[in-house]
Amino acid sequence: MEGGNVIVNGSPEYVRSCCEGSLRRLGVDYIDLYYQHRIDTTVPIEDTMGELKKLVQEGKIKYIGLSEASVDTIRRAHAVHPITAVQMEWSLWTREIEQQIIPTCR
Repeated sequence: MEGGNVIVNGSPEYVRSCCEGSLRRLGVDYIDLYYQHRIDTTVPIEDTMGELKKLVQEGKIKYIGLSEASVDTIRRAHAVHPITAVQMEWSLWTREIEQQIIPTCR
């Protein structure tokens, strides 16, 4: 956060530094499920996923998840590396994901 504003950064360098920082703070060798919680629209998702894929190949991450991603982003990300989990708001009042997101994930 900078000045109370959340910073969204999907650059490969930032993704790697965050993951490695989490590993150090947690004192573990790998993270079971690592989420890209916000999608950086200034960085192609393919670049972000490419770095996450490298972290999987290095054994630092087992699985990748996305939060609040569009259908297009999910498809493009999954083309680089399989997405294991998608986190979205879904409730009796918020059912928009039933039209496209859920069928895409299936």
